[in-house]
Amino acid sequence: MKRKIFNIGLAVAMMFYASSCGNDFLDVNTDPNNPLTAPAELVFPAGVASTASVVGGNFAILGGIWSQVWTQNNGSNQYKTYDAYNLRPTDFQNSWGELYAGALNDYKYVKEEADSKANNNLYLMATVMETYTFQVLTDLYDEIPFEEALQGLSNLTPKYNTGQEVYDGITARLTSAQNRPTTATSLIGDNDIVFGGQMNNWRQFANTLLLKIYLRQTEARPSVAEAGVRSLYSAGGDFLSTDAKVDLFVDQTGKRNPLFEQDQSAALNTNQNLKASTTMFTFLDANEDPRLEAFYIAGNAGQKALEQGAFNTPSTLVAPLSVSRARISPTAPVYLISEAESYFLQAEAIVRGWGTGDAQQLYEEGVRASFAQLASDFPEVEDVAQADVNALLAGPYAFPATGSTADKLKAIITQKWVALGGTKQGIEGYIERNRTNIPATSAVGRSTAAGYIPGEFVYPVEGVTGNGKFAKRLLTPETERTRNPNSAGAASKTITDQVWWDVN
Repeated sequence: MKRKIFNIGLAVAMMFYASSCGNDFLDVNTDPNNPLTAPAELVFPAGVASTASVVGGNFAILGGIWSQVWTQNNGSNQYKTYDAYNLRPTDFQNSWGELYAGALNDYKYVKEEADSKANNNLYLMATVMETYTFQVLTDLYDEIPFEEALQGLSNLTPKYNTGQEVYDGITARLTSAQNRPTTATSLIGDNDIVFGGQMNNWRQFANTLLLKIYLRQTEARPSVAEAGVRSLYSAGGDFLSTDAKVDLFVDQTGKRNPLFEQDQSAALNTNQNLKASTTMFTFLDANEDPRLEAFYIAGNAGQKALEQGAFNTPSTLVAPLSVSRARISPTAPVYLISEAESYFLQAEAIVRGWGTGDAQQLYEEGVRASFAQLASDFPEVEDVAQADVNALLAGPYAFPATGSTADKLKAIITQKWVALGGTKQGIEGYIERNRTNIPATSAVGRSTAAGYIPGEFVYPVEGVTGNGKFAKRLLTPETERTRNPNSAGAASKTITDQVWWDVN
């Protein structure tokens, strides 16, 4: 037990130390060889914690805003640039650097050590996390260093691969790792801060991650998507039925959930920045969904939302403290792929005719899993734990069993959007909307206008991109622009340029 406490403490300490470091430390071109002399079994949880610190921190904030779960408060300033699509190349460069010089650097080292010792279990675990991390990066930036990344002093200017090349590369790497024989337990025990050493869960995580990667290509490369999904089902279709999550946070300074640390800490001097967006709020409210109480803490006027991007609304018109704020727990896990997301991915595969099973049953299990997750993360919200989910599934959330494929996909993706908002995985909800255009964009333009359909997306009131153009990607970091001439092509892209799989 002492070993578990030490290793988890080490992982958390490294995660938050790295998250607070400057740009020079967090550089994709930093030599990854010299500092790594620790046992691979200890480096692995530090890498996972590094990924979790970014995905569950900076990217969770951005994703919650861009997926219109939250909007910037009209009484403070912290995330105005996010909400207005007014990003700069210096934004998120620390996150980029942490994922490369921290997480991916660690996974590379662990894979090399595991390979040298024929530890196929640890090799697969590191490859799963490497794949997950590269997937997040390429879905947000499109072109990124991949094939030549992490070569240290031997190559300080790695070439940039296209998003499609990255997808093909991570698919090949993960499939190859899966083909290695493994045992039932990971052999690193408590140092596995995701599944506690259960290799069957890691194999399910690998399959579910591949399922997500293939489905993301449905519009750009439908034949590749179909072949990939069918291959997973032919091999048994064994996917996650539990959460892939990092669940080690305690309510102590520096050890809390990274989203809570970054948004709710004393350093910001306010916990009011993230407010309920009318987009998600109206959807939950219109359907009398008790999850609304788990998403938002009521303001002093009860549950109330602010229109997306309306952060310049005078306080004389909307009192900032009257608007509901984001409910964020200091001890909630960081979810990598949730149980609910796994069920919705499987339901989509079946509806498309590429997988086997009962799409309606999986859809309903996804909704139930979302409620169960929120009840676990926020036990103070009794309405969620006591909710009659059966009534919702028989009423407003009934699966359109006799409807068209489009109707079924709309139901699945919409509920996945809600579930991802609940797990603070808004970045995935935003990425999925780019792929599917679900939820749809409102025809009336404003969520306060007559005829607005609850849950439809609206262009942010203070958006700077013009003509209703939503953000589609992040900007290549300034550190890369100034240090790596191979970044020029990627750096020429704007925030509204679509990534390769976004062809809608």
